[in-house]
Amino acid sequence: MERDCSLRVGFMGFGEAGFHFAKGLSRNGLAGLVAYSRSGAKAAAGEPIRERAAEAGVELVKSPRELCRRADVILAVTPGRNALSALRAARRYLRPDQIYADLSAASVSAMEKAPGLLDDGAAFVDAAIMGPVPVEGMKVLLLASGARAERFRELLAPYGMNIQVVEGGAGAASAMKLLRAVFMKGITALLLESLEAAQRRGIRDAVEAEIVRWMDSMPFAQVVKRFVGSTAVHAARRAHEMKDTMELLHALGSSTRMTRATKAWFLEVARTGLPEKLDGRVPDSIAPVIDAVIAARKS
Repeated sequence: MERDCSLRVGFMGFGEAGFHFAKGLSRNGLAGLVAYSRSGAKAAAGEPIRERAAEAGVELVKSPRELCRRADVILAVTPGRNALSALRAARRYLRPDQIYADLSAASVSAMEKAPGLLDDGAAFVDAAIMGPVPVEGMKVLLLASGARAERFRELLAPYGMNIQVVEGGAGAASAMKLLRAVFMKGITALLLESLEAAQRRGIRDAVEAEIVRWMDSMPFAQVVKRFVGSTAVHAARRAHEMKDTMELLHALGSSTRMTRATKAWFLEVARTGLPEKLDGRVPDSIAPVIDAVIAARKS
């Protein structure tokens, strides 16, 4: 993929993510980076934000108008709650040939609303950051969706940004991030509940080692298929096991919130009638399980 050597990139907001992205782009040969933030516009020489901008090869500008005048692609890296207000501040200055990509971790509803604020102006791209930017830097995965997401990738991938385009309009990328978070954040809560109880029982090291051993024993794709697929035929038994687990947790004085939710899920799957429909055979994919749960909720 060839570089567009005339490309000009600007940042709306210049916090931690903006600094690391700008530093990476600069090191990969992209010159002329500019950024606007309210704090940066007011900062005097020698203040930390100006020092970080210089380190990243960025010139701080005084207004959204100047930012839009000097950039072809704008990366919005404001706090998520400010995503739409930042877009509103910039929209009157945006041109139809520009791309405004929002990396701010805003809500899905905000990302779905954003393109409508631009009318016939710049193209809006929903770009969800899928990892910690200070740790992964330019290698962090960005999921991008929207009418010109592919063009966004074509322009910035040659400068080291790791962009994967996903189908759907603005909001699709953010939805993927948040739905993944159900698992990514949920597994943290599961570990906390399990290891708290293990600590109370005096066997935390052993339980932790057993969890690690099991999780390392097979590719995670197999874990997904095994967990979801086998639940289709063993849901009732697993719900009973969670009942026994809750008795132990109560006796230890530990939290039961995740275990209670797990038991409720198993009971819900058991009520779909899947064990009988499958005649005790684990399905080849997880699709029948998910479809059955959705159908049960609709009914």
